[in-house]
Amino acid sequence: MSADTVVNAAETTAPREQRSPRKPFEQLVAELMQRDFLGVRVGVLLLILPVFICSIAMQITSRQLWNHPPDSRYYLPMMARDMGHSWPDSIQMNQNISPGWHLSGWYFADNDPTWQMVRTRLLYPVLSIPFVWMWGLSGGSLMVPVLGDILFFWVTARVLQRLYGPGVAAIVVILFTLTQPIFGFSWAGTDTLAMGLAAVIVANLPIERRIGKANLVWLGAASIFIALTRQVGVLAPAMAGAGWLWLLIRERNWRNRWLGSLIVTAATTVVIEAVSMMVTTASAASVISHGETTYPGIAHEFVHYLKLVTQEAMTYMWHNDRVLLGILVTAGVGMVVRFKSDAAAVFFGAAAATYVITAGIGFSQYMRYEMVMFPAAAVAAGAMVQLLMGEHLPFKARALAGAAESSQATTVAAEAADSDSGSDSGSDSGSDAASASASVPVSVSVPSVPRQRFSPAAALGRTMPGRYLGFDQPRPDRWKPQLVFNAAVLAVVLGVSLPGSWGSTPTAPPSPAVAAAQGGTPYASTPLAKPGAEVTLKAAFDQASGLTKDSDLLQYAFDWVHTLRYRPTAADQPGWSTRDKDGTTVIHINSLELDRPGQEAFGRAISLDRTVRSDSVKIVQRQVTEWGEDVTFTVLDDTGAVHQGTATTLYPIWDKKDPGVVTSLVFDN
Repeated sequence: MSADTVVNAAETTAPREQRSPRKPFEQLVAELMQRDFLGVRVGVLLLILPVFICSIAMQITSRQLWNHPPDSRYYLPMMARDMGHSWPDSIQMNQNISPGWHLSGWYFADNDPTWQMVRTRLLYPVLSIPFVWMWGLSGGSLMVPVLGDILFFWVTARVLQRLYGPGVAAIVVILFTLTQPIFGFSWAGTDTLAMGLAAVIVANLPIERRIGKANLVWLGAASIFIALTRQVGVLAPAMAGAGWLWLLIRERNWRNRWLGSLIVTAATTVVIEAVSMMVTTASAASVISHGETTYPGIAHEFVHYLKLVTQEAMTYMWHNDRVLLGILVTAGVGMVVRFKSDAAAVFFGAAAATYVITAGIGFSQYMRYEMVMFPAAAVAAGAMVQLLMGEHLPFKARALAGAAESSQATTVAAEAADSDSGSDSGSDSGSDAASASASVPVSVSVPSVPRQRFSPAAALGRTMPGRYLGFDQPRPDRWKPQLVFNAAVLAVVLGVSLPGSWGSTPTAPPSPAVAAAQGGTPYASTPLAKPGAEVTLKAAFDQASGLTKDSDLLQYAFDWVHTLRYRPTAADQPGWSTRDKDGTTVIHINSLELDRPGQEAFGRAISLDRTVRSDSVKIVQRQVTEWGEDVTFTVLDDTGAVHQGTATTLYPIWDKKDPGVVTSLVFDN
């Protein structure tokens, strides 16, 4: 047989291209579960998100009134204002949803400290606008809080998977889905959004790695956005500062990989606090001091409230949320056991910052204000879980092991190629053998080239604007698009809020009645009834006597946020250190919410040490207006002595059966 005949036979017997056998269904599912979607294993997401979404849906549909807690009476009108409604219309829209929470124009007055704090929280109302357009003010206001939970789960799982693997990520995040605050505070408020932004900060910190410029941009942006969500600006620089200090001690190098994140977060926080102090009357320093003016007094109050919030938090978790207690204890133990790790530093910084925040507030409310440290606690708890699972491997060792495995795989492939070529060259290939091998049809399988997916970033990188923005660079170095995107979001938030919800209503002083009710302006509410000042004063004296016995509420004849002028008679009574020259002072009742001694002292001042006879009130002089009365009155005490004073009372605007509100009650000297 000739050589031509052999070649033709080989050509005619060449097999057709065979299709690869179809993969079993189980293998397809397994491959899908092992894929990453936005940095998180698909299997981990399927373990977390469906159960959470179903649970939160049941929570929202069954919670009813508490979908919109008392704090929402600020946020819902802010959303309406950002959508172009006036303050009176915005207040009425909120009352249609939550008629049980008192609200009036003076809640947004220039002289109200609560409003001065809340008005800086611009992000949540603006982000809620698209959802309010779709589902109305009631339903739309709940979407951003739910998305804040999802953001926390997703970003935290991504960080844990990078550090410890998908197994640890699934365990820790699933445990967080069983805690009370995650579901309890997914209401119309900023708690879960702040927690999600805290997770973004943790995800961009240089935990066991070096970060690029894009991470620094995200750190700065998240620090700004979290400051526009809640007053927790100290959190980011505390975590970055702890990481920098940890590495400084270990490596004796102050220019370590944490320095950039520390500079960005610290500078951003200082600028935000400075701007906040210029445009509002509320600041972090004034909150932490609790009215104290001396450094020893501030230190004493701070230590006192540290003990208080620790006791409250531990008591709550022990009785109501032991899963959360277990997570935080695990994180604390992990910080001690693996104290050299970056995770320990981040958790230490977050815990310290949270203590400052909660001690400044003065109380711990169902772990609500501690939620911002949950992402850092997850990282520290994940380190301990990895150790308990026997999968602990230091970061440097993991990197070296990965490099060794890659080198070993390359060596094995090279040896296999050399052995194949060596066997071919060492064989005695005669003409008969060549003819025989040529006569056998050989099927050569050429590896298929994987189809490249379309990448918008790669496509933009081939254009001049895209190259200018850095789309042709590796992902960690694409800082310009991140900067442009976050700057655009910030511009939208400010552009919508400044002409909208940022504005305030006119100042509401304690007296006279017209100014106290913002009368003569569009913000004044029409009274539902007009009880005489003696009725209102009797209710105020009865309420004050009840406060001295711990048997009454703060809000009844005294409004929750309206300014109140009175004359303190002892150093332990509220406002003693801020008295005017005439001996009177102005306070806000809500500042006494958890200050039981302060409530009793205030009750003693109004009730004349529980001696006033509320049924003996007589009006000596009365000036009646459309919104209330300014009067001079007398009242008797238990001994029959007559006490005279002046008062301003406002007619009821929420329920016609209410006695009205006292905004000024001053006894003569």
